[in-house]
Amino acid sequence: MVADLDLPEAFRRRVLTYEPELRAERARWLRDLPDVVATLAERWALRLTDPYSSSWNYVVAATTESGDACVLKIGPPVPEGGEGILREVVALRLAGRSGIGVLEEDTDAGAVLLERATGGPLSQMCERDDDGATEILSSAMQSWWVPGGPECGLPPLAELEDTFEKFDRGPHGASYRGRDIVATLAEIDSGMRDLRAATVTARRVFHELLADRAAPVLLHGDLHHENVLEDETKGWAVIDPKGFVGDAGYDTGAMLYNPFAYASRIPDIGPLVQRRLDIVGNIVGIEREVMTAWGYVKAVLSLLWTVEGEELEREDVRLRLISELRQRI
Repeated sequence: MVADLDLPEAFRRRVLTYEPELRAERARWLRDLPDVVATLAERWALRLTDPYSSSWNYVVAATTESGDACVLKIGPPVPEGGEGILREVVALRLAGRSGIGVLEEDTDAGAVLLERATGGPLSQMCERDDDGATEILSSAMQSWWVPGGPECGLPPLAELEDTFEKFDRGPHGASYRGRDIVATLAEIDSGMRDLRAATVTARRVFHELLADRAAPVLLHGDLHHENVLEDETKGWAVIDPKGFVGDAGYDTGAMLYNPFAYASRIPDIGPLVQRRLDIVGNIVGIEREVMTAWGYVKAVLSLLWTVEGEELEREDVRLRLISELRQRI
């Protein structure tokens, strides 16, 4: 047994709240986490240092016995086939040098030992050179998108239909019980008053995009500035994939409303969106209309996941983007 990990209350609440059918299993995971960390540290001969702030996984910096910097990452239980550590490991191995390296894995424990990048995230560049950051992100996308199909073991984007169906079956989660979610969103000066209307539109656009049957590639699933780290060996390395296969356009969506801290300070997000679409389109060769449509779908999906997890604090950026992109599709 090791000392209590002193997990932040917000982290505990998030783990227990999202997908409530797994609440009991995740409560046991939280209880057993110190023992799991100790066991893995001993098995892999790690010296653990500082934990990272994380919304979902337990992530801690470490050093191997030979002195190499690494990161220990342990994820809570997820539904069968869900976005857990196993999918992350599969995606990183398929991506090769464009992703951060996998050193060890224990998928039964939901754990992976990763290389540790030497530098910080790409988001640090946005304040001084957003165009340059967008160019780097575009190159990271291109490197990540290796050909992929059902044989690679990752699910197709069509799996995301479950999110729309879950919303249609609602209300679900405490965010919907006892208060009007539309009124809650309206408090975040968004211009988006009807979440259901946005969801209906996003679902229709999602089906239209899937019907295009673009050549499937390995998708990250959440490829934005915080998930691209500078490294003296790899250059820019991609981390934290969710793991899908499908239309490359999907991976261009998350960068339109990230990083939150930067985008939230821009009163009119329209010019930023247009500039980023132009830069990415010129580099990766995807039509602006396709990226705009995927951006709308991704923003609405992300909003639904966040609302289900009862966290609305930063939704003003996504909501403003949804309003902006709705005028373009």
